[in-house]
Amino acid sequence: MAGRRALFITSVALAALTAVGGVVSLDTKISVLNVGLGRKVLFISDLHIHRRERYELPEADLVLIGGDAYDEWTPSLDVVVDVLRAVRGPKVAVLGNHEHWARRRFPLREGVRALEDAGVHVLRDDWVDVGGLRVYGLDWREDPTAYPPVRGADVVLVHSPDAFQTAVEGLYLAGHTHGGQICLPGNVPLYTNSRFGYTWGWYKKSGASMYVSRGLGEMLPRVYCDREVVLLY
Repeated sequence: MAGRRALFITSVALAALTAVGGVVSLDTKISVLNVGLGRKVLFISDLHIHRRERYELPEADLVLIGGDAYDEWTPSLDVVVDVLRAVRGPKVAVLGNHEHWARRRFPLREGVRALEDAGVHVLRDDWVDVGGLRVYGLDWREDPTAYPPVRGADVVLVHSPDAFQTAVEGLYLAGHTHGGQICLPGNVPLYTNSRFGYTWGWYKKSGASMYVSRGLGEMLPRVYCDREVVLLY
């Protein structure tokens, strides 16, 4: 864990230094994906809420939040409640590494309660049925090889794309990588914090598929890595 944190700190420090030169992408792209869900599902991840703001998001029947809604730099959980309460529609979320890593500042039970106060249903290795759509939410694991396989879900919501290593069926939605955070123009990543090399976009194998979002926020500036909102139907 210490090694992974050191690698993360090194990468974000490099991003900050590179950003001084001004090559920072601030665009937010909307990716529209036809996956046969029969309804509109909005997937947002890695919000890293640091201030009160209002997101301009497409209309959807369900909002899935893929972890890292807040982090160690979030000023207060009240800010998280205010921001997420303004997101319309049924909302389901999982926790990411930063909700877990921020436990000294925001005990996990208080963070989960804040999300619930904002109208978010938090899944921690559990199911929820929303209008006939079965969503399974995997909680964050420090060991990327420790994610269990999931069967019978229409959507598997998880923060880390490394959970796909054990996938046997279904559609996985993940974030965590920020698209690489430090990229060449065109969202070409130079680095990923996935042990298995996932960055962003589609990944498929027999019986299962996964879309990795570049995420909607960050802790430090991105370099040529556009933010992303994913609308599935």
